[in-house]
Amino acid sequence: MDEEEIVVEAETVPLTAEEDNTVDPLLSGFAWYRPPPSFDKQHTTAEHNWKITGHDMQVLTSTVPAGKQIQTEVGSFVYMHPDMKTEVQFTLCGSGGCSEGCPRILGGESCVKVFLKNETNSDGYVGLTPNYPAKIIPIKFGVNADAGSSIIAQPGSYMTQIGDVKVGYDCDCGPRTCCCAGFGACRQKISGPEDSIAFVSAGGTVVYKELGADETIIVDTRSVLAHSETVQLGITPNGRFCTFLCGGEGCCSTTLSGPGKVWMQSLNFSKFKENIQITVNESDIPTA
Repeated sequence: MDEEEIVVEAETVPLTAEEDNTVDPLLSGFAWYRPPPSFDKQHTTAEHNWKITGHDMQVLTSTVPAGKQIQTEVGSFVYMHPDMKTEVQFTLCGSGGCSEGCPRILGGESCVKVFLKNETNSDGYVGLTPNYPAKIIPIKFGVNADAGSSIIAQPGSYMTQIGDVKVGYDCDCGPRTCCCAGFGACRQKISGPEDSIAFVSAGGTVVYKELGADETIIVDTRSVLAHSETVQLGITPNGRFCTFLCGGEGCCSTTLSGPGKVWMQSLNFSKFKENIQITVNESDIPTA
């Protein structure tokens, strides 16, 4: 296999571990997610043909077979086939009632689910995008995550899905981690069977690593995107008092201990908002 073939393989299998020096030049165990180019082949999951286009602020395009639908979060719609219909469901009032609606809300999602339905006899299509500047990260159960397992994600990370994906919450009852680890007391919990995909939103560059049983890494509290439910979340102090005040990283960083998989992002939405606010405020300062 030549170098060109290796690069294409790394791009067409998003966020999976690759024994490939072009992905991990320092052999550190981290894999950098490179968004597939717009001419990349399409993928097929649960009868849906889908494709992610663009290198940032991407668009997910998917076919919708006759009689099928796609469930997505509020505000992610871009375009769709003219014969398709949009419906919303208030989860607290639906068939699942509070048992479905409350876990979604605690996990950072809206109480409203949006369905894009194809009620015709031929294939339709939809185009979706995150509702803030971000990449679209596909996490396929049975490939990127174990089938039937769950991943714990930053609240509000979920964007859309293909297949029977469940979105709920996981409660962190540890006072140290719920206050200082960056996920809060209620983390988003996403689970699904084999051949289902959860698409999550992530800012900046996305880094992936599979941790061994006795392996621990230290991560900025706001840079953890998601991790396997088997990964243990913890905190570690960032030096002494002066470092707390002047180091720019707060009093604690997050520790992630294996076994399991972790996904990290270089610029989450809260950092993005802070940077935009600082820029706007500085531009409003009158000059002499």
